[in-house]
Amino acid sequence: MPRSRVPPTLLTKLKHPRDATDGPRLWNAKRRIKTSKGLNPEQFQQFKQTPPHVWYSAYLSVQQDPSRNGISLHQKFAPTELYAIDKTINDRGELEWWKLDRKHLDKFMDAHPQLCHVSSDVRSFISDNSHALTESKILQLLRSPVRYFSASSNVPLEQRKQIYFPDVKDTVVLMRTPHLGPRYAAFDVPLHFSKLDMKAYLKNIYNVDVLHIRSVVIQAKVQRTDPSSPYSQGALFRPPSQKKMTVQLAKPFVYPEEIEDLSPWEHDSYWTTMKALIADQRQESIWGSTQPNLEHRKSIAYQAQQLLRRKSKWAPTWQAFADNTKAMQGLATQLPASLPTTNSASGTSARVK
Repeated sequence: MPRSRVPPTLLTKLKHPRDATDGPRLWNAKRRIKTSKGLNPEQFQQFKQTPPHVWYSAYLSVQQDPSRNGISLHQKFAPTELYAIDKTINDRGELEWWKLDRKHLDKFMDAHPQLCHVSSDVRSFISDNSHALTESKILQLLRSPVRYFSASSNVPLEQRKQIYFPDVKDTVVLMRTPHLGPRYAAFDVPLHFSKLDMKAYLKNIYNVDVLHIRSVVIQAKVQRTDPSSPYSQGALFRPPSQKKMTVQLAKPFVYPEEIEDLSPWEHDSYWTTMKALIADQRQESIWGSTQPNLEHRKSIAYQAQQLLRRKSKWAPTWQAFADNTKAMQGLATQLPASLPTTNSASGTSARVK
């Protein structure tokens, strides 16, 4: 049965960012510009002690008192604003002020003694997400907007600045292939990468035209989960396969030549030190305790061959020391010509000759 033809989806299609809004300035809901301002600890404590519905009732009583002179005209609520605020009172008599529209919300927060200190971006966030906010979330937001916005679940997806961090396994790597001609280039690509993706990738990112693409999937060898174990060595498994693509280019491309002189980076001394460290670590590990010391075996075999061919003569180990060794010459056991001694009876010192 033939396979149905599905229109290909190019993974390299660019997504245009959405238009900027007046919402909280987020960096992927994790890193953000510190402009959001809530309530300090003293203001937050006063806000909890005096709920908004209690303050609103006292504010209306003061506004209706004609002898009150401390309230200016712009701080008084109009009849339409009073009607909009009264609609947010729930069945328990509490005021859900965050459900107001932006115009009435700004007027209410400007008149409130604590909410007037909240920044504009926090107000925009409250106005845009009033349907999803509750009293507990409002308290968390006012107490610390930075901490509230740091949790990605608290911020809607459309109000985050989306940043794409590709997986390390989804990288396209250009390989050095001196055996290929200048019109061919080889790449290591992810397993889900198709020929159309490669063609679109080279055209949109590097403006390189492609004539032909050849792909191959190389299956990995079977390995053990714990090859260092001297007993079971672990279960068998097969690592993920690798996919390679060879591209025929419209214009030739020559890979830059490799640097031959690596002395400015101390290449030789670095690798000599690293090889010595790795050798010591292997000898101290489980591998070194289970594997024979080949260098020691080679040295013993070479000495045995030299003895059989009579090219060397066997001698005790102590005779192989240098002639200037004092222990072999007996100088370390000889006393000096004159040694000071102490007479225990008289307490006087004398020299032995």
